[in-house]
Amino acid sequence: MEVLRPLRAALFIYECLRILLLVVLLFIAPGESGFPEDSAGGAFFPYLVYLSANALFPLMALFVLLRPEEYRNYLTLYMAGKIIAAVSFYAWGYFSSREFPGMDNIVRSLTLLGGSVFISLADILSVGGAWMLKNKYRQVLPTT
Repeated sequence: MEVLRPLRAALFIYECLRILLLVVLLFIAPGESGFPEDSAGGAFFPYLVYLSANALFPLMALFVLLRPEEYRNYLTLYMAGKIIAAVSFYAWGYFSSREFPGMDNIVRSLTLLGGSVFISLADILSVGGAWMLKNKYRQVLPTT
């Protein structure tokens, strides 16, 4: 079972880095009508709701890292949540990129695009890693 520990640790580290990258991307994303200029917070609230739901992924990865035998049954829920998060992230990217950015916003747009692609590909890899963990735990640990 100790063979799986590096994979569990890598999953936890990725989830922590992912939430940090999401905070950076969602801070950059609002642009002219978002949080930095509009301090009332009304435009930032939908982003905060998205972040708070995604903050559960590092917690789940931490639980799987510390006590895999107790939380192995929740890996299916983790994978389903990651797939839903990836689909909603693609939907957000599609609906927020309706207009082509001007040259003054090209760096911000490329940063958002690159970060979104990185998060999406890494989410697919994390679902694959969770699938591997789930299959290994099915073989190694007895069913409760």
